Amino acid sequence: MELTQSERLALIKNAHLATQGTINQLVENFVEEVKTEEVIGENGLFNVANADIEDEKQFLHSDVAEDIDEEDEDMGVVSDQMKGVYS
Repeated sequence: MELTQSERLALIKNAHLATQGTINQLVENFVEEVKTEEVIGENGLFNVANADIEDEKQFLHSDVAEDIDEEDEDMGVVSDQMKGVYS
């Protein structure tokens, strides 16, 4: 993806504005695209179900997901075999 000079200048301007507390959708979209390319490049495409997407969408643009620590949740009954794994 090659940007024109005006697109590059706009990107730099928007990045500067974002550092000054001004949120700009162009910068967010650009970062989102770059991060998506990185993940797909490293891991390939995944078989994702719509239920997975809907489940994760609830945490979009929030810090709520960071407060959930699934490792601290009690799983209830654990088999003797699994207890041996963590002992």
